[in-house]
Amino acid sequence: MRVAHKVGIAIAVIVLLLLTLLLPRTGHADQSSSFGDLTIRYSAISTDQLPAEMAQRYGFERSNHHGLVNIAVEKKPSAGAVGAMIAANVSGSVADLSGHKRPIGFRQTQEDGAVDYLGEFPVDASGTYVFTIQVSTPGQPIPYTVKFNREYVLE
Repeated sequence: MRVAHKVGIAIAVIVLLLLTLLLPRTGHADQSSSFGDLTIRYSAISTDQLPAEMAQRYGFERSNHHGLVNIAVEKKPSAGAVGAMIAANVSGSVADLSGHKRPIGFRQTQEDGAVDYLGEFPVDASGTYVFTIQVSTPGQPIPYTVKFNREYVLE
């Protein structure tokens, strides 16, 4: 495969990853929380919504029985500057409404200055899933906590 073609594919994947954070999906708009000079952006989808190429590249099985959480941390820009996506320590869990809680293992992806954290989890049944995500940056002793819900429907 030619190098230019590989670079084109990599750019397409980056754009698709950013779109999973920035575009509304089936009634679930991009969500974010601000803490001082940081903005934490988060979204959760079913892996069956991923393009096949992206799922294969990152090793995700496309299925409505698998969910994917995407976390990005942005340092707010100072006057006249542009914000930057930064590295952080990300951990979290997901629970159904019955209280069954599972940890989410996140892995960092980094391409063209964009840093994202992707975590996969099982979707066992239709219903509301509650996410609790902790984010800390270097030099920050206490993590910021973000909580959000996402409805999953199995067919």
